[in-house]
Amino acid sequence: MIKFFRKIRQKLLTENKFSKYLIYAIGEIVLVVIGILIALSINNWNQKQQQKKVLNNIYATIKADLQQDIKNINNVVNSSKDIEKDYLAIINKTRKKEDFKNCKNCRYVNFGFPDIKLRKNGNELLQNYNQQNNTSSDSLSIKLNSLYIDLTNDISVKLEELTTNSNSFLEIVKYTQPWFADMNFSGTSSYSDAFIEYALTDFGYRNTTKMLYEMYFKKYIPYLKEYRAKSLEIIALIDEKLEDE
Repeated sequence: MIKFFRKIRQKLLTENKFSKYLIYAIGEIVLVVIGILIALSINNWNQKQQQKKVLNNIYATIKADLQQDIKNINNVVNSSKDIEKDYLAIINKTRKKEDFKNCKNCRYVNFGFPDIKLRKNGNELLQNYNQQNNTSSDSLSIKLNSLYIDLTNDISVKLEELTTNSNSFLEIVKYTQPWFADMNFSGTSSYSDAFIEYALTDFGYRNTTKMLYEMYFKKYIPYLKEYRAKSLEIIALIDEKLEDE
């Protein structure tokens, strides 16, 4: 092809057909420019396809993160249903001595809460992708930011408050109550009479139960439920986005 064009140029020059040569030269330049534009267009298309593939993989990672978060949240919420009635029994003074015989969760009242670690790998990948590609945030990214920044922070703060107050109570009991050394938190042994008497009569125990109940069941658990609901919405949006690609 190159030899073909070269022969045409040489023929026009030898025949002193300058005007025709000039037209031919301009046409050749136009062809070259068109070729470059086509090559750039193909390259841009390839880049966009590669970026789309990377972005879809990131969204798939976010979806997997949220699905695991939902699973973990369900475990925490379901376990909280079993112990909530035991908190309320102490707060409302409806717990009787004989109730401790078959009370599996009474030993856990005021003594710790299930921790949860929300997964952020996919969202961090998305933030890095947006920064590297100078991509503006769409509605899905905004929803993700609200979930991972605002709501995750609320959950973290409440869990920290719960941990701090629960640990403070544990320290007090550990150094003031003789029954603590005999306490078995595995749930396989019966309760000592000393612990039962303490749980039923000590105002500090009841006050702590009330405080932790408000923090756990009125703030922490609702935050987890909100996170779960928003996660389900985002998963639906991710599925919709991936189907449209």
